[in-house]
Amino acid sequence: TRVASTTSSLRFIRQRNNRCATSFLICNMSSSSNQQQEQQQPVDAGSSTMSTSSTTTTTTTTIALPTISSRTLQTLDPVIILMKQLISQHASKWEDDPRGIFSLAQGVVHWRPPNSAYEALSMAAEENMMDDDGNNNGDGRLIHTYCPDEGYPPLLSALKDKLQRENGLRDPHVMVTSGANQAFVNCVMTLLDEDDQEGNISKCVVFEPYYFNHVMAVQTARGGSGCGGMASNPTTGGDDDDDATSFVEGLLVGPTTKGVPDLEWLKSRLDGNKYNDSDSGTTTSGNAIRMVTLVNPGNPTGVSLSREFLEEITQLTKEYGVWLVMDNTYEHFDVEEKNKLSNTNDITTPDFPCFDEEHVINIFSFSKGYAMAGFRVGYVALSSKKSNDNVEGRGTRAYEQMLKVQDTIAICTSRISQMAALGALRAGREWVHEQVRTLDTGRKAILGALSSLEDVIGGNGAMYVMGKLPEGVNDQEFASSLVEHYGVAVIPGSFCGLPGWIRVCYSNLPPEDCKIAAARLEKGILELTAK
Repeated sequence: TRVASTTSSLRFIRQRNNRCATSFLICNMSSSSNQQQEQQQPVDAGSSTMSTSSTTTTTTTTIALPTISSRTLQTLDPVIILMKQLISQHASKWEDDPRGIFSLAQGVVHWRPPNSAYEALSMAAEENMMDDDGNNNGDGRLIHTYCPDEGYPPLLSALKDKLQRENGLRDPHVMVTSGANQAFVNCVMTLLDEDDQEGNISKCVVFEPYYFNHVMAVQTARGGSGCGGMASNPTTGGDDDDDATSFVEGLLVGPTTKGVPDLEWLKSRLDGNKYNDSDSGTTTSGNAIRMVTLVNPGNPTGVSLSREFLEEITQLTKEYGVWLVMDNTYEHFDVEEKNKLSNTNDITTPDFPCFDEEHVINIFSFSKGYAMAGFRVGYVALSSKKSNDNVEGRGTRAYEQMLKVQDTIAICTSRISQMAALGALRAGREWVHEQVRTLDTGRKAILGALSSLEDVIGGNGAMYVMGKLPEGVNDQEFASSLVEHYGVAVIPGSFCGLPGWIRVCYSNLPPEDCKIAAARLEKGILELTAK
C-alpha cells in the first residue's frame, strides 16, 4: 500500500530499450507528459494542410521544432538529482522531526575541508583587494583570471610531489580538472573514436555494478540505441551471443563477483575484439576495446580490490595494448589497506601505490578525503615515460591531445578553487585519515541495518555498502517508499546496473546521526520486505 501511494505521485518509467537494467527514470508525471508531447511534435517543416470553403482557402503550415540529441535522450537520468527531488517532495511530511529526512544517497563526507584550505582562500582574497602599488606580488591578485589549461602552477608542482610520495608515480603529466567526473570525460573524449579507418567501433569497458556517471559519460560521447545494459554471460566470448551490452556503441559492461571484476570475462572480450589493420603492405594488430575503467576502492560496491588483482588487470591490459583508466577518487578510504604493498616497513613506501605504466591513466579527487566537493577540483595523471629509443610515450601523446578536450570543456578549473586545494594539501594525508576514522561507527551501524538481507557487499573500501533486496522487490519503488515513510534516502541499484539492490552511503552524516538513519533504514527494510 505504501509503495502504491508513493508511486502514484512519482512514477518510474522505462526508457525505450526495455532490455536495459538501468532504464528506469524517476520522473514527475508532469515532466513525463511534457517529454511525450515534445517527442510527438511534427518534424517536417514543409508539411501543410488545406481547408477549402465556398469563399476562402486557408493554408496552415506546421513549423518544425528544434530537436534534442538522441545521445542525450538515451543517457541515464542523474539519479542524485532525482533522489534530491524525491526528498524535497516529501520533506513536508517530516517537518515535525527536527532532523528531517536523512540522506544516505550521495557520496559526500560529514566533515569540512581543513582550515588550511580556508586560510589559502582568505589570503588570496586579501591580496586581491589590496591596491596594486607594486608591493602586492601575491598570486591572490590574479584569482579572477584564467590559469594555464593544465592547472595552477604551484598546485601542479605540489601534486607531482604528492603523486610520487603517496602514490609512487614519478614525474607524471598532471592536469587539474573540475572534479574527477570531468577527468573521466576528458579520458573518454581523448581515447574513444566513433570508428577507425577499418570501421572498428572503439569501446570502453565498465564493470557492473558501475558508477553511473561513468556510463553517462560514454553514453553522451558515444551514443547508441540503449542505455547501458546488464553484464553479458561471462562464459561466452566475442559479441555474437545474446549480450545486452552490445546495444550500446562503445560500451561493454562486465560482471563481478562480490564486487570483484571477472578477469576471465575481460580476457574473453579482449580476445574477441582483436583485429588487424593492413596499410601499405604492413599488418598491425589492434583492439576495438580502447579503455578499461576501474574504480578502486569501489563506487558503488564499497569494495577495496587486492594488490594482486590490480597487478593482474594492469598486466592484462598492457598485454592487449589497451588503456586502463583507474579512478582513485577514494584513495583515502582503503579501509583494510588492501592496496598496501606487502612485506615492507619502509616509511618511504607509498601510502596508496598506483601503477606507473604508460598505458595506465590515474584519476584523483579533492571531493572526498578533503571534503571539497563544492570546489570541484580533481586531477588526472598520465605517464611521462619514453620508449627505449627516447621517443615520446603513449602517456605523453594522450596528455597533449587531452589538452584540446580540456580547453574545449573547461579551459581551466577555477583558479580560486585550485588555490584552496593547494591549501588543503598542506594539511597532509594524516589529517584525512583522522577524519576517515570517524566513519567506523556509521559503517558498523549500516552493516547492521542491512544484516537481514540475504546478500551484502562492501564496507571495506570507499564509503558504501550494497544490499540485495528479496526477490520481487522493486529497488526503485523501495527507495521511494523509504524516503516517504521512513525518512531515509538510498540509491536504487538499477542506476548502477544492478536492479534489486540498493547502495547506502555511510559517510555523509556524523556518527550519531548515522546511527539514527541506520535504525530508520533497518525498520524500513524489515517492514517493506516482509512477506
